[in-house]
This record gives sequence, structure tokens and C-alpha cells, in this order.
Amino acid sequence: MKPLFLFRLILDLLTVSLLLAAFAYDWFGNAAHEIIGTLMFVLLISHNIFNRRWYGVVANGWQEPRSVFSKTITLCLLVMMVGLLATSVIISQTVFDFLALRSSFTARQIHALIAYLVLLIAALHLGLQWSMIMRVIGQALQVETNTRIPTATLRGLAFLIALYGFQSLFVIDIGPKLRLETTFSFWDFEAAAVEFILRHAAIIALCVMIVHYSLRLLSFYRRYRRAPGITE
Repeated sequence: MKPLFLFRLILDLLTVSLLLAAFAYDWFGNAAHEIIGTLMFVLLISHNIFNRRWYGVVANGWQEPRSVFSKTITLCLLVMMVGLLATSVIISQTVFDFLALRSSFTARQIHALIAYLVLLIAALHLGLQWSMIMRVIGQALQVETNTRIPTATLRGLAFLIALYGFQSLFVIDIGPKLRLETTFSFWDFEAAAVEFILRHAAIIALCVMIVHYSLRLLSFYRRYRRAPGITE
């Protein structure tokens, strides 16, 4: 494994970790929230620099279903990230306070909406690369994942985490947030700070599993259609 590739993977995982931390606004406070968000955007800029070749080929390969799916998710994530950055600057009270922009309750609601859309879409984007990530981690830890017992164990664990993530969608009340509804349910960080992070991480895992296994089913289907004797 090339050191640069491993470095890029660590930066990407750190970016996801900062995204998770940014949701704990009521725990860290506004100043820490803005600093965490700023660091996340710095890492996102580095991510785009490392993957700048993607912009040169984004117009190609729209006839292939997997390519269409992958590029659509990535473009949606790019748009949402721009929106998240714009609303962050508008409502900033610390990092960009010198700009003296006028904030509002609606702007903060839109910021929260986009933040959760980013969480979901970023998880889908992560799912596109999950096979590669697991292969790299397996090589780094020298773990053999091609045998039946480790594979079955990991899949069973992934299924349980996905169930926890599905339940967390309702516990976190993501639905009302995506509908811009005002709710009066607040998370008690003094009693369950770790659970808050775990539930958001489980939601990411759920989206990763959905994309990962959807791509596997698509691959199986394509091989089936190409098998001898299979006609339209």
C-alpha cells in the first residue's frame, strides 16, 4: 500500500469524524462547532485536490448504470457541501463573524437541513468506496476476509449495525429536520453523549450498507444477464 494513499484515506476518515462531531452542537458549543466545521472544509478542499482528475471525466460514462449512480451521488454531495458552506458563513458567530452578515432563524433551519442531507449523501458516497476501504484495512491489519467464518461474522455485525442505524433515524428525528419542522426534542448530552455519536455513526453505516449491497446486487444481475442462455 502506498503511503500517500493511506494518508488520503486517513484524511477522509478524519473528515467523516469531524462531520459527526459537528452534529454535537449543544455539547461542544458554537465556537467549537464552527472550528470543527472549518477544519472539515479544509480537509474537503484537500480531498478535492487529491481527486481533481474526477472533474475531467465527470462528463463521460453516463451510459453505465453504476457510473450514473456514482456520479449523481458525488455531484449531489458537491452541491450540498457548497450549500452547507454558504449557510455556515451566513450564520457564523465566531469564525466568519467579521463579515457581519445578517443571520436568521430560517437560515439556521436551512443549515440544519443541509447538514443532515450532507450526512446521508456523504454516507452514500462512502458506500461507493466501501469494498476498496475494507480491502485496504484488511491489508493494513493483515486480516484474511475471504474465508467463510470471518465473512459471515462481519456481515452479521453489519446487519445489526444497519438495524441500529434504521432505528436511529427515528430516535434522532431526522424526518422532521428534513421537512424543516420545528421540534422541541433536544438530546440530553449529559446522560447520553456517546449514544448520540454512535447513533449518527450507525446511520452512516446503514447508508453505506445500502449502497454497498445494492452495487453487489447490480453486479450479480449483470453477470446473470451475460450468462450463456440468458436472452432479453
